[in-house]
Amino acid sequence: MRASKLWMMAVTVGCALCAVPALAQTRATCEAYMATDPSPIGIPTVSGPGVAQRSALLAAGGKLVAIGARYYSVSIPAAFYTATTPVVVIDLHGTGGYAEAEWTDWHTAMADKGVAFIALSWGGGAPGAATDTEVYSQIKQILSDLGANCPITTASKWLMGFSVGSAISFAVMIRDVADQKLLRGQIAISGAAIGPLTTGKDVMHATVEANRSNALAVWGIQSWMYCGELDLDHGWSMCTEMPNAEAFVNEHGGRATLYRDATGSHHSLPTNNSARNAMFDYVVASSKFTVVTAAQTDCMLSWLEVGFPAYVSPPPAGSLMAPPYRYRYYATTQSYLGTSSDDGHLYFVGAATGTVLDLGLATAWLAPTGCQ
Repeated sequence: MRASKLWMMAVTVGCALCAVPALAQTRATCEAYMATDPSPIGIPTVSGPGVAQRSALLAAGGKLVAIGARYYSVSIPAAFYTATTPVVVIDLHGTGGYAEAEWTDWHTAMADKGVAFIALSWGGGAPGAATDTEVYSQIKQILSDLGANCPITTASKWLMGFSVGSAISFAVMIRDVADQKLLRGQIAISGAAIGPLTTGKDVMHATVEANRSNALAVWGIQSWMYCGELDLDHGWSMCTEMPNAEAFVNEHGGRATLYRDATGSHHSLPTNNSARNAMFDYVVASSKFTVVTAAQTDCMLSWLEVGFPAYVSPPPAGSLMAPPYRYRYYATTQSYLGTSSDDGHLYFVGAATGTVLDLGLATAWLAPTGCQ
């Protein structure tokens, strides 16, 4: 295939990325926001080790914010403002957890990597815990409120969950894919099965189970998972539970990788340097691009079918999935066209000739094809 026509188009659409408007939010506006009323009246109290943890969080420049009857903590290290690939992590604690305990576990590692860290006290594992719908609604509000003051608009946002927080995070990711796609990916730590655990290690949150027939449930999501072989918190090794979640993501439009810690326990990730570094490396690598939605992919492929029938024809009945690809096969031209959730690129493959043409980031094609 002559690549010139499609390549020229790829160069042209790339220019759409040349002009980026300036952001109104700056480090100065963010630091002013963080310093304003960092521990407001009415925030739920903590006891035991939580008292000292809260004091340490505030002394380190963190902030507590009320959200309904609950609250969350925010910590933004100085390195975040100059990061080449800025990242925001929103954390969901495990049973009996709370925001300050999560901050204690993670603030040093997050600050070292320049990652902004938000921990939501959602009541997980206790009566009256927020549902996945409520958690997602609060995440949207948190990002909106923080984004009004801090330069997080272009940051890559990741949902982290520990134990029951990990189990519900899969449901929250499904909500996001079907709604605003605010979240680039997920960090699932030591939890996939939902309580009561008498239902077994393979039964996930009800929202996940209801979406097993939805092939696009977590389309485009990058998921890093952790399990400890010695973690028997649920009555079996966590590394026999987490593979079910890994399979769900990989079979429903996302891409997951599971880190198996041979000597790991339920709460060992925060102190495992090797595993932590693997997690951060995965997050940074996956944050360098954005994956277009399935609907956007289909729209772009249809547009290219009209514009380049000599290379992609006839239009098939619909798109197919073979993770990480969403693609179409064209019988007459013996070619493929599709997007990859591994790198966010649009690809053309001439099956007869063996030609593989990387057409660049799929997001660059959204405006010229009218598929935003």
